[in-house]
Amino acid sequence: MRLSIPGRIPNALWMRFGHLSRVDVFAEDFVSQQAPIVLGGCARSGTTLVRVLLDSHPAIFCGPETGLFALPQLELHHLHAVADRYGLARAVVRNLYRHTHSRGQFVDRFFALCCEDRGTKRWAEKTPKNVQNIAAVFKCFPQARFIHVIRDGRDVACSLRTHPKYRKQRGEWVETGIRVAMDQCAARWVRDVRAGLRHRDDPRYLEVRYEDLVNQTRATMEKLLEFVGEPWDERVLQHTTVDSSLRDVNTFLESANAVKPINHTALGRWREELTGTDRETFQAIAGELMLELGYVSKADWS
Repeated sequence: MRLSIPGRIPNALWMRFGHLSRVDVFAEDFVSQQAPIVLGGCARSGTTLVRVLLDSHPAIFCGPETGLFALPQLELHHLHAVADRYGLARAVVRNLYRHTHSRGQFVDRFFALCCEDRGTKRWAEKTPKNVQNIAAVFKCFPQARFIHVIRDGRDVACSLRTHPKYRKQRGEWVETGIRVAMDQCAARWVRDVRAGLRHRDDPRYLEVRYEDLVNQTRATMEKLLEFVGEPWDERVLQHTTVDSSLRDVNTFLESANAVKPINHTALGRWREELTGTDRETFQAIAGELMLELGYVSKADWS
């Protein structure tokens, strides 16, 4: 990388304090002049697909999720993992961390490095939990645009209850066998979606339905790009052929299906996977929001 960061903390001092949380230092206010695109939504709602499509646009860099907006605090061990995921030298990210004084400033400088390396003018960041931190994003990046991806909660619940399916143990990916209770999945969907809906009156906020993205990909992405102020480019619809060194990083951490041709197989999966009890549990917790979003009517939950 070509970033030059002045000054160095003596090794002995870094060894003593460098592992500690920088939450106090990162509390300082910072306002960026950049206009990033920030993605969020309940996990398993299609945020990764939107990320891959945006990353296919020649003017936008949107790499794997970082958690930089969503983490309660920034800690060095996590930033090392982000550096690895982005193919950056840990030393570069560590120096960046040492010489920034707010979370917003770190995010701003980190993605400036990424854009310089990728040769794009604009960056985007996808982490589902960003939806819980929209106000904080706009505070640091008042010119940002936020994309809230929403999906039928029943399909989300089907995916959430077995996520993550894999974990890395001793250098190999193994199945987790996770089975999350339906009430927890439903509550999570409601909590995350509601967090985004609170910003509906903000002109910097846009909702994208996963179902529209799959059924009307071009029209949905045209609307999204118009919202963020970027011109249409046909390469957005050619996301499976885009050559990106980050596209296949940590395949199990992001859905491998997102880099395949868009298909309809995941739409309405709840009809086959949810039992009668599952449906009753989900409706009791999420029924009001499902009605509000128009996914169901009072007379029809089929």
